[in-house]
Amino acid sequence: MKEAGLDVSGAKPSRLTDELAGASRLLVTMGCGEACPFVPGLERDDWPIEDPKAKPLERVRQIRDEVRQRVERLIETEGWGKKGLSHADHDTESDPDRRGRHRADLQRGHRGQDRHVRDAAPEREDVARWFDGVHPVVVVEDGGRIVGFASTSPYRPRECYAKIAEFSVYVARDDRGRGVGRLALEALIQEAAAAGLHKLVSRIFPENVASRAACRSVGFREVGIYKAHGELEGVWKDCVIVERVVGS
Repeated sequence: MKEAGLDVSGAKPSRLTDELAGASRLLVTMGCGEACPFVPGLERDDWPIEDPKAKPLERVRQIRDEVRQRVERLIETEGWGKKGLSHADHDTESDPDRRGRHRADLQRGHRGQDRHVRDAAPEREDVARWFDGVHPVVVVEDGGRIVGFASTSPYRPRECYAKIAEFSVYVARDDRGRGVGRLALEALIQEAAAAGLHKLVSRIFPENVASRAACRSVGFREVGIYKAHGELEGVWKDCVIVERVVGS
């Protein structure tokens, strides 16, 4: 591997866990066939790669190069790494026209996406209320295209909860597995602290392992579970409570 510019001397194999799988868009296995691990809801591609164990050095090099070629083709096919992701805070957006376009994009982007606990896309008026000058909204852009966003909203109307905010995160279906959700959360945490908020809270359906993993990766803790707390398509579902203190 050093010949190919990769130093894996300190690397160790890791067992595939729900947390690792939940933060991924695609699971690539190599030659395990029917013995490959199955993760519900996760796309899997099994590459018929020969096991290099006990093979002559020249054959190991050939296997290495085959893996590299497959990885490069996958990156090219999926369009990964071609454009850089960036985040922007739009509570302080100075261009009214651009802010209006982003509001429309956020409304459209809400449809058909992984959600925390919300079962309907917001109306234009709902999105407009997000921009209240108090609760940050951040978007993740890729070449000018919104690929994800995170928003905050009031937690409770009582004054003692004024610095506590609910949050939600959304990632475009075609951009999952690229770290968009984590980038949005990292930006939201920074903007929430800068806005003087003290804590962010949310509720996530237990099966939404990707959102739960993203939250854990940036310091949110799972407090517990509300039983039968959110109704979705006529079914009462449990909700995992998550929180993180962002202010002093």
